[in-house]
Amino acid sequence: MKFKKLFIGSLLFIAFTATLSAQQYNTGVGLRLGYDNGITLKHFYRPSSAIEGILSASPRYFQLTGLYEYQKPVPGAPGLDWYLGIGAHVGNIYHDRDRYDSSFLVGGDLIAGLEYVFPTAPFTISLDWKPSFNFVDFNDYWYAGLALSVRYTFNK
Repeated sequence: MKFKKLFIGSLLFIAFTATLSAQQYNTGVGLRLGYDNGITLKHFYRPSSAIEGILSASPRYFQLTGLYEYQKPVPGAPGLDWYLGIGAHVGNIYHDRDRYDSSFLVGGDLIAGLEYVFPTAPFTISLDWKPSFNFVDFNDYWYAGLALSVRYTFNK
């Protein structure tokens, strides 16, 4: 009886931890819609560790952002993950319409969000908050970096 409980408990533990650490896709590419619209590429190099690149552009600026993200499942919500991350960006912003006055951007970024991986389709959707801080030339911060991303996933 004791062996049976230990065996069943061990199986449940293995099944639960395998679910928590299982990666649902390797790479995703798509669109990021929010204050800084752009193209996003996210790649997992470990089950809970990803790198994300975001190329944002508008008539006034362009920016390239690189992020490290730590991602884990939300308990009791299949397909839903939470993630936190940190990174940096470089870019350029124009202060006038004629593009005579511009600033070079270098700064840091934080990110926190939720991502849902569709079980039967090769897509993810995520909602995140990405505040950023500029350190060079254009010293400023931006707290309102809320965005929705939709990605097509590979190697699911």
